[in-house]
Amino acid sequence: MYQPPLPDLVSGSGPLRRRQWAVRVLARGLGRIDVRGISQLPTSGGVVLAVNHRDFLDGPLLVGYLGRPVSFLVKTEAYTPRATPFLVTTGQIPVVRDRPDVVAVRAALRLLQAGGVVGVFPEGTRGDGFVRTARPGVGYFALRTGALVVPVACHGTDHLKHRRLRRPAVRITVGKPMDLGRVPVGERVSRERMLTATEQVRVALADLVVKTMPDSEAVPA
Repeated sequence: MYQPPLPDLVSGSGPLRRRQWAVRVLARGLGRIDVRGISQLPTSGGVVLAVNHRDFLDGPLLVGYLGRPVSFLVKTEAYTPRATPFLVTTGQIPVVRDRPDVVAVRAALRLLQAGGVVGVFPEGTRGDGFVRTARPGVGYFALRTGALVVPVACHGTDHLKHRRLRRPAVRITVGKPMDLGRVPVGERVSRERMLTATEQVRVALADLVVKTMPDSEAVPA
């Protein structure tokens, strides 16, 4: 089974591009995919994608539509016999959720430092996608590597599995990159600074989610 090496995950490769193309073909059969603001995604350099989480299809859609290779931190439970070939051949990063996963963190840091893109769902799990809380990993990755953080709002992905007469609409909006600075090499990332950075990302992402929300949706009380 093809496992993308680090250079492929940074710059792309034929096998990765074919898988991205396949995702787009399948997605068009499921719904009407509208991707906005993609020009705001830096074309090179380390990037942390901070994405709200509505459905398990959020990650695959971004892998297919953003152009650059994207490696999401994916819970190990998602590596089922059906999903594993896609997750492995597109370079996703398995992470154990019930304890600190040093292997996953190191893999993400290595990719960011090499100039790749790592995807994170700050909420930590699927929900209504309005980003009321965020886990500190997104702030840590940015401060440790100096990677830009790009918020991405997904709407309608949870409708793709419930098609009726017409293909449901999905809206993906890429927001403005955020530069949170970088902690010098050898210096510890303090918890206070990490939480502050994470909250900055949470607020920016939550704001993007609300601003890009289709008229058919409403913010729950």
